[in-house]
Amino acid sequence: MSPSALTYKCLAGELTGELVIDAHCHMGPWYNFWVREGGWAPAMVRSMDVCGITVSIVAPHVAIGPDERIGNDQAYAAAREFPGRIVPFVTINPNRPRQVIEAEIARWEAEGIVGFKLHPSLHGYRASGEGYRPVYEYASARGLTVLSHCWDGDPHGAPSVIAALAGEYPGASFVIGHAASGWSVLETSCVEARRHENVYLDLTGSGMLYGGLEYMVTHADPERITFGSDNPFIDPRPPLARVLMARISDDYKRLILGLNAKRLYNL
Repeated sequence: MSPSALTYKCLAGELTGELVIDAHCHMGPWYNFWVREGGWAPAMVRSMDVCGITVSIVAPHVAIGPDERIGNDQAYAAAREFPGRIVPFVTINPNRPRQVIEAEIARWEAEGIVGFKLHPSLHGYRASGEGYRPVYEYASARGLTVLSHCWDGDPHGAPSVIAALAGEYPGASFVIGHAASGWSVLETSCVEARRHENVYLDLTGSGMLYGGLEYMVTHADPERITFGSDNPFIDPRPPLARVLMARISDDYKRLILGLNAKRLYNL
């Protein structure tokens, strides 16, 4: 395949006029990882401007770690500070009592919930466990999206587990995070995405399998693949370039870079 217009834009470092939604971001410091400028929203927006990223959907590090309540506060505060650029996920900790989880979801209902970010691995809790059920019930009843961490070899949120939940809660959409973290995850994720119309695949990761995106486009629906970078945990430039330089059509690239997430999260 000859280089495309978006490939040339990447090489020129210029994405003016393109919709890019980074649909898998964090925010703030991380306990064992250096994060530039503390990883706070102003620094994230500056990096977005450099890269040509239009919108970032965030779940602060503290939310997926020790304190989801503080993390959700941070996410919504950042969204108020940078309207239209930062969009908050809601995160819950499945180890809390059900009434606490339901109260945390209800706390954000008036401000609007675009989706949920779950991290079964960090919370040490299987994605299909009862502690996550309030999220799935809420999302399914309202047509919302659940992005769940998944990683090659991690049983807490394996693609088959997430896809089984998609079958149980057909009103919600389920995004398999880090769907290209290994060939076993990638291949299984594509199978599950073909089986369930409400299963999506997320590209986030510090690396991508060589030919992984091309495999996804061939073996799954290009309209159900979303771009993510893990910014500020990971510099968003390499993940963005991997999509822009992929051997797929510009139409597919535009779907993956922003149009799919715009539809999925009602942005």
